[in-house]
Amino acid sequence: MTRAQLKQAAKDQLRGNWGWAICLTIFAWLVNAVIMDLNRWIWTGKDFTYTVLRFNKDNLIQGYKPAYNLSEIIVGLITGLILWGVAYTILDFVETGKMEPWYSGIFSAYSNGRFKNSLFTLFMTNLFVSLWTILFIIPGFIKGYSYAMTPYILKDKFSADQTDIGATEAITESRKLMDGHKMDLFVLDLSFIGWGLLGLITCGIGFIWITPYYRQTKANFYRSLVANN
Repeated sequence: MTRAQLKQAAKDQLRGNWGWAICLTIFAWLVNAVIMDLNRWIWTGKDFTYTVLRFNKDNLIQGYKPAYNLSEIIVGLITGLILWGVAYTILDFVETGKMEPWYSGIFSAYSNGRFKNSLFTLFMTNLFVSLWTILFIIPGFIKGYSYAMTPYILKDKFSADQTDIGATEAITESRKLMDGHKMDLFVLDLSFIGWGLLGLITCGIGFIWITPYYRQTKANFYRSLVANN
């Protein structure tokens, strides 16, 4: 499918289902924001609101310090699994038309026996991308695209009732699947720059619609890529 076809498919799928998709996006964002802000408050004594209202050098350093402590790594995994849960839910919607309730869909990676495999795979994905980025920024960026299909592949394995899944199995399959297609996904991402600017102009309000649209398109990209391979 061409980029235009992928986007049109996303629009067709979301027609009449925008409320569900928007709730899925907002609820996932709120839960992750609370988790990250709580972690920030525990370690710095200042939440995000305080940091923004009292913007100065000291608050910037304390409020946005690099993820060098264990708590931030754990928080990254917790919030990452929520985003993977959203990806699982959207892919299921693309394939079956089934809309899992948005308040439970974001926790899809935590339920139905998926937690362990999802956690280990996410940890290894983040580790590989981080190591590549530390060595060289550009290779890390490229590897991010190589591993971009990992959560979707893992969801397909769950749907096929596979339980014995290695921590790097879905990562390896994503790398093979994306061989020769990383630029396709990169260009697809670039095609959303205009939408991203619109989201910024509207002070972030536009992302309420843009984010579901992008996620739906990306899930269609995966399904199209698998169909062609």
